[in-house]
Amino acid sequence: MRVAGIAAYAPKNVFSNDDVARMLQTAMAEAEERRMRLTGGGLTDDEKAQFKTSDRWIQRFIGFKSRRFASPGEGTIDLAERASKNLIAGLNLDVAQIDGIVFGTVTPSYKNSPPDANLLQYRLKIPTQRNGRANCVFGLDSSLACCTWVESLSFVYALIRSGLCRCVLLVGADAMSTTINWKDRAFATVLGDAGTATLCVAVPDEQDWFGSKRFFSYMDGQHWEAILTPKGGSKNPISSGDDIIEQLDKLGMNGPLVKDLVLSTVGGQMMDDVLEQTGWGYADLDLVSFHEANLAQLVRPIVEVWRTKGFTGEVLDAGGEFANTTSASVPLALAKNGFKLQPVTSPPKKLALGAMGGSLTAAFAFCEIKHELPTFVDV
Repeated sequence: MRVAGIAAYAPKNVFSNDDVARMLQTAMAEAEERRMRLTGGGLTDDEKAQFKTSDRWIQRFIGFKSRRFASPGEGTIDLAERASKNLIAGLNLDVAQIDGIVFGTVTPSYKNSPPDANLLQYRLKIPTQRNGRANCVFGLDSSLACCTWVESLSFVYALIRSGLCRCVLLVGADAMSTTINWKDRAFATVLGDAGTATLCVAVPDEQDWFGSKRFFSYMDGQHWEAILTPKGGSKNPISSGDDIIEQLDKLGMNGPLVKDLVLSTVGGQMMDDVLEQTGWGYADLDLVSFHEANLAQLVRPIVEVWRTKGFTGEVLDAGGEFANTTSASVPLALAKNGFKLQPVTSPPKKLALGAMGGSLTAAFAFCEIKHELPTFVDV
């Protein structure tokens, strides 16, 4: 399998760190007013502290400068459609060639149905009939927290290597702004929206970029409460309007725990083990794109550890301009740095893709860039 092209789209609504700080202050005033109305007392100093932030604080502790938020009515499927159509147009691709759609997201456009992969097939006009017979197109909506795109890439590889598909559209898209709890700066300062589309196609064995030993997945579900949406799922459905007012249907995070878990695993022995499986060492890696969860406290410290072990390559990220776009994070960074993926060299550049997410999850993929990789950016 090779990657034949990547496209990224981000909404045009840019929100600076100062914008987010003002929105949190507005949310604090609303919470204060409601508390006074219901109890006669205001918020405690500790509660007020959860609303306070600034551009300086965000850049120092998170490393983000801005993010994009989708417009009202613009959902995950719309972000994915824009990216997919840009990719198809850029590659001059006949959509009838697409025989698989893997749609990676943690913010599905609709709660239970329809699936986003199915919606995208319809919007892209991938045919349902071929030569008078039903057209076979495999579809899957996939989700594994912030590891969704990298993990989904391994599923795409399995589909193609098994012979079930030859041309798969891999989507990584999220409207993370819909998950923000505006009573807590932990996620309000971190999340953003974007959509990406990656085309993966079958190639002869000697041209394969990857290989079965070049994918790695890790899960440790005992930490399931570290990043949690308390209500809204089948385990704890919304039971009253108060659940909505208190934003219990939005994401919450134990930031210090997440930091400790990620740095001790991805920044520790785990990467040594992963590279041993691939047969590569840190010094072999030319390029790395790592999920942009928190540049200041996660990505940069992890890379510093890798450099002590021999990594001298370049890290590809989106420069903190789009924040944490979850399923779109890694392919967005690749598309933004497309010129660094070129030209094809001999030997080929070695690229590592990595992500870590809630629960705890981690996923890695390693490849050699053996063909030209067109990228298309609409941000």
